[in-house]
Amino acid sequence: MNEATQNKILEIVRHNYNNIAVDFNTTRKKQIWPILAELASAVRPRSRVLDVGCGNGRLLEVFSDKSIHYLGTDNSAELIELAQKNYPNYNFLVEDVLTLNRIKENNFDYIFSVAVLHHLPGKKLQVEALRQMAQKLASGGEIIISVWNLWSQAKYLKLIFGSYFKYLLTKNKLDWGDVLFFWKNTEGIKTSLRYYHAFSLSELKKISHQANLKIVKVMRDKFNYYIALKTLKL
Repeated sequence: MNEATQNKILEIVRHNYNNIAVDFNTTRKKQIWPILAELASAVRPRSRVLDVGCGNGRLLEVFSDKSIHYLGTDNSAELIELAQKNYPNYNFLVEDVLTLNRIKENNFDYIFSVAVLHHLPGKKLQVEALRQMAQKLASGGEIIISVWNLWSQAKYLKLIFGSYFKYLLTKNKLDWGDVLFFWKNTEGIKTSLRYYHAFSLSELKKISHQANLKIVKVMRDKFNYYIALKTLKL
């Protein structure tokens, strides 16, 4: 994928989340995925937690019984505003996953990135995001990511193949596994274009290795992959 296409897709993602922030906040108040809740349950009290791509801050629900130092980041100012209203006792910051180096804080014990990586176009940016997270990690800390498992859902398989062949002959070529489709609001009306990359488990392992990260746990359900990572000792 060329740089112009990457930049165009990144702008689509930014516009989408700002555009759907209110709807997103409404629909993302459901119970956290059980596997994600299980992984988050390992977080110790008084841990330093960075939530990359925090959206409306709903991950905080799994920490309601723990005292933690939490910072949530998202590149959508609208979602950060909603997160701050939802959880006024915690800190939030408008920041992109690709510019985490601008955050002054370091040495986080746990970094969560829930449903973020699949919005980044191209392996180069995906690896860069993991590297930026790793730089914010404390020694012995852990990164926990989740991405959609689109390959397990028939409705997305058609979109994956359709998107690829639709854009195959254009200048703005997508990568294999990329898909574009519209967000539907609570009334079922298409409102905003969205981008996803359909990760395979082998892809996730490859970019983790390229980011100098070691996979310590892999879990999945019908809808998502969940991976726990630690930095490799050099």
